[in-house]
Amino acid sequence: MLHTTNVRIITIRDIFNKIRRLINFMVIALVCLSIIYFVYWTAVMSDDMILEYSANYFNLLAGLLFPNDSSVDIYRSTGVVLALLVLPVGFLYYVADKIEEKLIKRENKIEEVLENNRKKQEQINNLMQYEVINSYSICLSLDYESKKILKDETKTILNNIVFQKIKKVLNYAFDDLRINTGDVFVITSGNFEKYDYIYSTLLRTLAKIKTVIENKYNIKMVPNITSDAYTKNETISRIENYHKEIKKLNFKNRALSTAMFLKKYKYLKHNKYAGVPIGEYALFTENSTGTYELNMVFKNLSQTLASIS
Repeated sequence: MLHTTNVRIITIRDIFNKIRRLINFMVIALVCLSIIYFVYWTAVMSDDMILEYSANYFNLLAGLLFPNDSSVDIYRSTGVVLALLVLPVGFLYYVADKIEEKLIKRENKIEEVLENNRKKQEQINNLMQYEVINSYSICLSLDYESKKILKDETKTILNNIVFQKIKKVLNYAFDDLRINTGDVFVITSGNFEKYDYIYSTLLRTLAKIKTVIENKYNIKMVPNITSDAYTKNETISRIENYHKEIKKLNFKNRALSTAMFLKKYKYLKHNKYAGVPIGEYALFTENSTGTYELNMVFKNLSQTLASIS
């Protein structure tokens, strides 16, 4: 008997177990009574005194089955009838099994339908957690290393040159991007399907510019890229702040992505820039604590860009 937690199936099994026990009792009772009546018939055939003292008891059933028979053979006939009843009563055991089987199959079918509906609803709920992630950002910031001390004004000028060139290329290639430039180059979009093409274009363009800048000005450009995703519209200032906070976690010259971004990215069956999970990091400031679950896309971004250029 298979284990189940379905209360209705447990109740059905309990009822039919009682019915089978009743049938077993009836079969045993019929066999015993049949034997008793055959023995009684044999006894009264040999001794009339037995019939005189006990006939009233045995006539209750015998007279009910054969009301028009007054001979002693009525007891033999009663024994025969009782013996013949064993088979149809025993057949009720088979009937009970079949009825129980059909009722349990019906309950299992109902349970299967309910389970399928539950799974469908669970699948819908699971899909919703991905659908609500409706936009993403790619943030690029640049640091510079040189034998000479670079002024902040120089870094700002270099950033502006690099960012404007990248913006020009991306705007030409993709007409649905929102690009903001400042301390951080920020790309925002709701089209996750184009992410790989946008990211690849950004890397190729940055690689070419990096080579030119480093050769022309004799400085080293150290890029940092972060990809993040959102369930609601985020302001550019907050997006920039997330990028800067992640960068403070000693992740220079890295390409990273957040767990939120990777969740949507893998759901869409993209793998090219999935990265490897590296754990959860906490940033403590005077007013708050920020935690970031991150993935490493490129551990040495400069080396990756060099291989592209």
